[in-house]
Amino acid sequence: MIELSALMSAVKPKERTDQYVILSALFALRAHIQPVTARQIAEILKLHLGAKSPKNIPASLRKYTAYASPKHKGPPLQWALTEKGVEHLRTVTGLSLATDKSEGFDSDIGIVCAIPFPEMQAVINSLGGSSAWREIGDARLAHVYRETNTTAEGGKKLRIIATTSTSMGLTAAAIATTQLVHQFRPRIVAMIGIAAGTRSGNKQYGDVLVADPSVDYNSGKVVMENGIREFLPDPYPIGLNPRLRSLLQKYRGSNSLFETIRSRWPSGKPLSQNRLHLGPVGAADQVIDDPTRIIEIQRNWRKLIGVEMETYGVYRAVQESPEPRPRFVSFKSVCDFAADKTDDWQEYAAFVAAEFAVEFFKREWAVLWPAN
Repeated sequence: MIELSALMSAVKPKERTDQYVILSALFALRAHIQPVTARQIAEILKLHLGAKSPKNIPASLRKYTAYASPKHKGPPLQWALTEKGVEHLRTVTGLSLATDKSEGFDSDIGIVCAIPFPEMQAVINSLGGSSAWREIGDARLAHVYRETNTTAEGGKKLRIIATTSTSMGLTAAAIATTQLVHQFRPRIVAMIGIAAGTRSGNKQYGDVLVADPSVDYNSGKVVMENGIREFLPDPYPIGLNPRLRSLLQKYRGSNSLFETIRSRWPSGKPLSQNRLHLGPVGAADQVIDDPTRIIEIQRNWRKLIGVEMETYGVYRAVQESPEPRPRFVSFKSVCDFAADKTDDWQEYAAFVAAEFAVEFFKREWAVLWPAN
């Protein structure tokens, strides 16, 4: 499966016509297999293109009779991407764009952590402890891979592969992700760990941040304007798969899962229940210990929920991996608030992130990947 952002980057900006972006959205939503509504198309385009999204998508779809076909009259009316539509995208992009339903995955969940402790240790503990895992892979490779299994609701047995980057940062995370995907071909790659939260939204230690999108906030151009150095951002945000986003929305606000996770922690806890936050998370190869830097980033991403150092590398590596591409998601729990540094909550934050990720996959796997 290819993400919409990859289709956008496959052509030059001047070639991103309304027709191209709408057909690309259809493909990213897998409308060549399961028809989708105009509203679904509008939502994914708004996420990626904002105000530049096409205005009247239903009217446009009716013009693309060779490429898009109405199905399931509804209401609401649903649309399918035709074979000619897929072939048109292949011609324009030069991409192979596989459309068969055979997935060709070798494992179910690939997990990437930035550091062995407390992040990877929390993942290991959340899935049975050290005795439940075994080391696998080629000893000539830089990364150590561990394998375990768990059972999702409904009885599906999940094969899980986990590894740790050789260091913190975007580059190391991207390399670790690329090698994991090439060797073990997981259906989904999850970054699990800790992050700095922003003060907005009444966040507290242990709240889980899901990057949607992940933003490389250091990407841009440095210029001199009237003798003053200015930074002109040129980010390339990468958002979640729409299905994943919809499922995660269910866990926002108060819910029993976080209370269950909280009850498992034996030491000090925040005063109130933890929550899930879904929104832009900034990533760059820098540790922020200056509150003004957060303000600078929020000028461009006013709904920023946190900052960290790896997720963008993971998302980008998966997005540019061979087809069939895995989906990707990041679960990072708040351990501090950037300029307000403390190590006191790192273990608790890593614990909540790992526990939530594992429980989410167990509960939602049947609807993430329905049996054929």
